[in-house]
Amino acid sequence: MKRPAFSAMSAAALTLAVAGMISAAPLAQARTDIESTCRSSGGQYSSEQVQPHWGADPVLIETCCTGTGTSGKCVTYRDGVPGPTYGGN
Repeated sequence: MKRPAFSAMSAAALTLAVAGMISAAPLAQARTDIESTCRSSGGQYSSEQVQPHWGADPVLIETCCTGTGTSGKCVTYRDGVPGPTYGGN
């Protein structure tokens, strides 16, 4: 009776497949100063990376909203630079 052998070739193929899956996995993003400041002040934080146009470098858009109702304010940042503030009186 012959036992199936796990060859060095199949071990190499498996190693390459696993390495490919790991490198294709999204990397955990580090917390930005804006996120830390927003969360420590009790604000709601959101972010996304957008590509303004095809071939351009992606930019990070971050938004921090504090307060509720008519006293709520949201500030949007583009690559760390504050933009318009929305809401509030």
